[in-house]
Amino acid sequence: MATAATAAERDLAGAPNRLILTLEQGVSAQAIQPDLHKLSAVSAAGHSAAANTTALRDVQQFSHLPQLALVKLAAGTDIAAIIAQYKTLPGVKAAEPDYRLRTTQSSNDPLFNQQWHLQTSPGINAQAAWDSSTGDAQVIVAVIDTGVDYSHPDLQANIWQNPEEIAGDGIDNDGNGYVDDIYGINPADDNVDPMDEDGHGTQVAGIIGAVGNNSTGVAGVNWSVTLLPCRFMDVNGEGFVSDAIACLNYVLALKQRGENIVATNNSWGGPVFSQALYNAVQAHYDAGILFVASAGNDNTQAPFYPAAFDLPNVISVSAHGQSGSKADFANYGRNWVDLSAPGVAIYTTDLDNQYSLASGTSMAAPVVTGVAALLSAAEPGLNANQLRARLLISGVTATDSVLSSQTATGHLLLASGDGQDGALECMNKQLTRRLLPLTDTVFLSAGATLPIEVLSLDCAGNSINTTVSIAQGGAVALNDDAQQQDKFAGDGIYSGSWTFDGNDAELQFADGPVQVLLRNDNFCAANNVSEIPLAECETLVQLYYDTGGQSWLNSTNWLQNNTPCSWFGVACSSGRVASLNLSDNGLVGQLPANFNQLSALTELDLSFNALQGNFPAALLQLTQLSRLQLWNNAFEGSIPAGLANLTALTELDLSFNRFSGSLPAGLGNLPLLRELFVENNYLSGTVPSALGQLSQLQILWLENNDFSGTLPSTLTNLNQLRAFSFAGTELCAPATADFGNWLAQIEQLFINTDCANSAPQVSAGSAQTVSSGSVVTLTGTASDSDFNVLSYQWQQLAGPSVSLSQADTLTASFTAPVVSSTTSLRFRLTVDDGIAQSSAEVTITVQPTGGSGGNAGGGSGGGSLGIISLLLLGLLLLTRLGKSGLTAYNARPVAAVATSEHG
Repeated sequence: MATAATAAERDLAGAPNRLILTLEQGVSAQAIQPDLHKLSAVSAAGHSAAANTTALRDVQQFSHLPQLALVKLAAGTDIAAIIAQYKTLPGVKAAEPDYRLRTTQSSNDPLFNQQWHLQTSPGINAQAAWDSSTGDAQVIVAVIDTGVDYSHPDLQANIWQNPEEIAGDGIDNDGNGYVDDIYGINPADDNVDPMDEDGHGTQVAGIIGAVGNNSTGVAGVNWSVTLLPCRFMDVNGEGFVSDAIACLNYVLALKQRGENIVATNNSWGGPVFSQALYNAVQAHYDAGILFVASAGNDNTQAPFYPAAFDLPNVISVSAHGQSGSKADFANYGRNWVDLSAPGVAIYTTDLDNQYSLASGTSMAAPVVTGVAALLSAAEPGLNANQLRARLLISGVTATDSVLSSQTATGHLLLASGDGQDGALECMNKQLTRRLLPLTDTVFLSAGATLPIEVLSLDCAGNSINTTVSIAQGGAVALNDDAQQQDKFAGDGIYSGSWTFDGNDAELQFADGPVQVLLRNDNFCAANNVSEIPLAECETLVQLYYDTGGQSWLNSTNWLQNNTPCSWFGVACSSGRVASLNLSDNGLVGQLPANFNQLSALTELDLSFNALQGNFPAALLQLTQLSRLQLWNNAFEGSIPAGLANLTALTELDLSFNRFSGSLPAGLGNLPLLRELFVENNYLSGTVPSALGQLSQLQILWLENNDFSGTLPSTLTNLNQLRAFSFAGTELCAPATADFGNWLAQIEQLFINTDCANSAPQVSAGSAQTVSSGSVVTLTGTASDSDFNVLSYQWQQLAGPSVSLSQADTLTASFTAPVVSSTTSLRFRLTVDDGIAQSSAEVTITVQPTGGSGGNAGGGSGGGSLGIISLLLLGLLLLTRLGKSGLTAYNARPVAAVATSEHG
């Protein structure tokens, strides 16, 4: 196997034919010149000493720096060889190339100083990288996203334009199936205009390639690059897998016709694996296109796709902040997340020619994509495998414990750095690092098979042979040849397996040992546990082993003593396990099948872990459960109808999982249920009318699912409901007065704003003429044919400023200003139904004191009528709750397909 040149050799190969010598004290250049000629005679490239040629052309000494001499050599001289020879000469202390010095590349973009991600580590040190390259318009990067604002002044010059299409002629000139696809395509709207309406794609594009050094806005990782937009997500940051595939297909076709597409950026994804999408990404692998993907924002190690696709061209990116610590939202996983890049408070381009701060793994991925493009510009000969290797093997070791231990490389991205740390400097650096097993301690039963994977690669993209030795003797053979367990040949991931014989062993990996220990499933009996029933103790032991207890964030006392009620998260009552709270504790895998043995359990909280599989059937037998919280895991499949048997439930939280299918009607048979959360799943169909039977329900959270149809009218029976969301679904409220009035009583309400809707009708009342200093009442009216919940806002438009009371009701009031001449005040009443707004205006004429104050059309000029109006206003406020004065209750984050943290 050919070996790659070292960084120094690469630098010397491209060095000018000039050297600088440092001489010993008292040695002159003239004195050593004969020796220089003698050594140089054998160093002229392509010639021999017998030909009486010499590499040496001139020697110059600096008059005021006599210990330094400049040596000029013939073109083609082997610089590395002659430096080595010169260093052997008596009187020469050192020899080095006479490198060219250039103006230090630093963007003059006014917001550059706010772009920490481009600065030194934990930024990517782009400024140093720009001394090698600031990008190249010949390098094309596809931004598969919500589109790109291709008219933005900081992006426009870097936007791709189809060289084979004639704009506006209505002809598919290049025969690719798209008419006038000048800037890309838009499968989301079935057209060829990839203009961004959401902002996410524009933010991503600016990170990769906002025009640099143009005295405008921000700088991209690349000052010059070609950005190819493809819009498959809508204004809400959501899109279909099929539309993503359409983008990938479009990009692949362009690659195959000769466009220099180096990478695609994919700051989006979801928790469900798609074989079709996998196949489309694999076609990009076959074509030599990198696929950079954001790892997701759920703070979990549960796989997020497409970032978790096990394809060699996929680079999965987590995120860190300015301190180098993992962003609190960022996903991680040693066997599927490759590295971390800056992803918090990233200053970048936005819609309407603006700039904004954005956070998320959505922002980290384009930093990696940008460095890939910069690498390709600096070294156009690098293929996709070599680009991937440079990105993975370079970088600095993360100081954050999660990023260092729970990503494939343990690295923070670095474009340029010391030695071979930077992607642009990395040449023959190697990395050998365990991917599987995930932890450095593993418990197995005798006879169990342990899968093993090791990343072993150098910066040139060469796989480095590796094995895993066993301290007790022997070794585990691994291969990277697409045979046996290995999936792709030559991708640097070596695969194998090992069978555990029941004797404790130590597997020795290049980056540290893994202890393999025998599971002690007999722990409870062996340790005479009597505090709780033996079956309950055994269930806890199984839970520990099956969910990676050795790597839990807190496992205090677990399997360390014979009093399970003292184990972290366990609470007992009357000699039984009554509560188990292991939320946000790093649990992985599946719950044990014998979990039903915890039959006295009343509270179970396993939220914020990475538990997988279908809804655990054993939980359906825990009939004493009052609180069941499983949110933010990776459970999938249907929500079982058997939940109806858990009639003691008061809180049920299944949100932020991967459940699909319909919501079971049996949930309506839970008479004590107060809180029901199922948001951010893949649930579909209609909402069962049986939910109207939940007379105690106070919170119902359905948002961000695929529900459709009309909300059942039976929900109006839920007279204790105070928080309700069906935003992000296709559900609509029935257009009835009863349902509208019911919604109006809910304190926290989030609706689907895409429902068919008629704007509210509004009147601001009649004009009034009033006296100076009098109390004036503004009386508006409003109606809505869809019976939506209405909110109100009065605003003064003209005249001397007054202070409006109750400005968020239909009836506002103010004290008329004291004026010396007739003065007009104008007010606007805006009514909002949550989807559309309508407004109306009214003029109030104020007469000076002593003038003819009057009342036109029912307005108040003060006196007893004004008092009556204020009393009526108070009555109205007692009978109706407005929306604007409410406080959030149990607010939850909203997840989008796009992986930025902006709501």
